[in-house]
Amino acid sequence: MMLCVQLVPLFQDLSLDEQAKLEALLTHHHFHKGETVLAPKQPAPLIILEKGEVKVMQYLENGAERLQKVLKSGDYIGENWLFGQENESIFLEASKDSELCFMRATDFKQLLIQLPSLSYQLLKYTVKHANELIVRDSYLSLSRTEDRLYSYLSDLALAEGSDTITLPLALKDLAAYLGTTPETISRMFAKLIKKEQVKKLDASRYQLL
Repeated sequence: MMLCVQLVPLFQDLSLDEQAKLEALLTHHHFHKGETVLAPKQPAPLIILEKGEVKVMQYLENGAERLQKVLKSGDYIGENWLFGQENESIFLEASKDSELCFMRATDFKQLLIQLPSLSYQLLKYTVKHANELIVRDSYLSLSRTEDRLYSYLSDLALAEGSDTITLPLALKDLAAYLGTTPETISRMFAKLIKKEQVKKLDASRYQLL
């Protein structure tokens, strides 16, 4: 049986014994679709998604919500909270029935002392997560939604190494990620298709032309 920690790239270079010790520190939780996994101001552990799907949302100062990302199996969140950063505005919601693993900050800090190599891996993935936020903000800096969508699709094609891409997000989640509405995203897709910049292959697959 695969351990929860073995799903996470951060922990995959550890020995099996080290992974087993880490697994023993986890608590396992089940959340139904629509349930809140974590709310702002709550004690924030390291959270690993074992199975299912979880939305990471941010409350803005004007009261609106913004999708930061969608966690899939093997994704984790919480490295910033482990070092004392307060969770002021982030909340997590299960978008499917989900199995998650939690680790207390005190336990994880002790692990970093015992396993110096883990500190390097954590730094590497923390930088990766920070870069993902920078990319998302670069989309939002574009004034036209059409440009946001095309930039997102272009980056997706670059990451996949193909001009044929599969959307990793549902349309409503993509709209939230790009700071707009599902109706607007649908119109922008139609506009890009009409301009022959994009070809729709099926419900979630597109080709950049």
